[in-house]
Amino acid sequence: MAPTTPFGDSATAQPAGAANGAKRTTEISGYESAYAKSSSSGSVAIARVYEAIQGHWYSACLGVLLELNIADILEKETQPISVEDLAKKSDVSAPGVEYLYKVLRALAQWGILDEEAGKKFSANDSTRQLVRPPGQPTLGHFAHHQINQPKWDAWKVLPEAVRLGKTPFAVAHGTDMYGYDNKPENAAFHEEFMQSMTYFTKHSLDEGGQVTLKDVYDWSQVGTVMDVGGARGELLSRCMLYAGEKARGVLLDRPFVVASVDVDATFEAKGVKSARERLSLVGTEDVRTPFPDAVKAAHVDTIIMKHFLSGFTDDDARIVLKHCGEVLEPNGKVLLLQTLVPEAGDRTNNVCEDGVAPGLFAIEILAMCPGGSWRTRSEWEEIFGSQSFKLDSSKPVGPNMHLMVWSKQ
Repeated sequence: MAPTTPFGDSATAQPAGAANGAKRTTEISGYESAYAKSSSSGSVAIARVYEAIQGHWYSACLGVLLELNIADILEKETQPISVEDLAKKSDVSAPGVEYLYKVLRALAQWGILDEEAGKKFSANDSTRQLVRPPGQPTLGHFAHHQINQPKWDAWKVLPEAVRLGKTPFAVAHGTDMYGYDNKPENAAFHEEFMQSMTYFTKHSLDEGGQVTLKDVYDWSQVGTVMDVGGARGELLSRCMLYAGEKARGVLLDRPFVVASVDVDATFEAKGVKSARERLSLVGTEDVRTPFPDAVKAAHVDTIIMKHFLSGFTDDDARIVLKHCGEVLEPNGKVLLLQTLVPEAGDRTNNVCEDGVAPGLFAIEILAMCPGGSWRTRSEWEEIFGSQSFKLDSSKPVGPNMHLMVWSKQ
């Protein structure tokens, strides 16, 4: 059977928890149909290369849809709308109508929206995922953040950056993504990044999968939980809720991120009672330096990180873990929520239940963050083992992640 691909899954794609034998059935894509029809291994090989080439064009077309707010426009329409009317509503010039049509036609052929005779288009379930209502993070925010102009510029210099051994985003912009994100003039980029990460956390923990984060760990043993790189607290609020009304929380992130946390909307609204009294918001400019005294005074017995260490080189990840060990109470645990890249030679788990391709996401992190990447389980074991952490368990969570529980030896 052909390997699963991010462009189109095989007929039976493996979910994140494939080890337990669960599978799902998907619609066979155009590429999988081509694989099935191919009369020789050479034809299959050619189809795979064309798939890789054309994936770039597919993303560019998706970028047009997002930049012109086509999904938001279509979602409000009760009937199919002509490309001419779409052009007017999206501020496309008369000469651009035919260009718009061909872009939308291509996206319709891959199911992102629907086309009818007469060059008319309407929203479908995929289109609705891309709608971006104000103040409500969606897949649309996540998608636009991945292919916005600053990131697109980084991808263009990937070959040069690989030759130099440098971060593509830094080659394109003179600073890595975190430095760029920190500049006041890039506030819109930062806000979209925050909404993108909030969406991905909600999606990864809420939407499908064999088990939930609440079910996969004994939260009753948690006294104080700290989220390192916790952004605006979406994950930490859940952990505190699961751990009960006596549990305390510490959110550690950059000062300007911590300052943007809405305790009422993110914590109290979920049922985390008296959140302001139980929550410590701690800012630090660099987690590669020893954690602030406020963290040490909190008596943290549980540290959780979701994809956070992926943004660091192996050496820097070891430094962060060293600081985690310094503040962790005796018998404390480090919880790593991570999408795992398949080990070498494994082509059956290269696409998660929701379509996330860990190996390709690993390149996205590498392209934007200094030395970062999603990793395999064995790579995580080496990094954690170097700081005397032992893996207690690893269980699938949601549609694309694993919860890895580590204890200090």
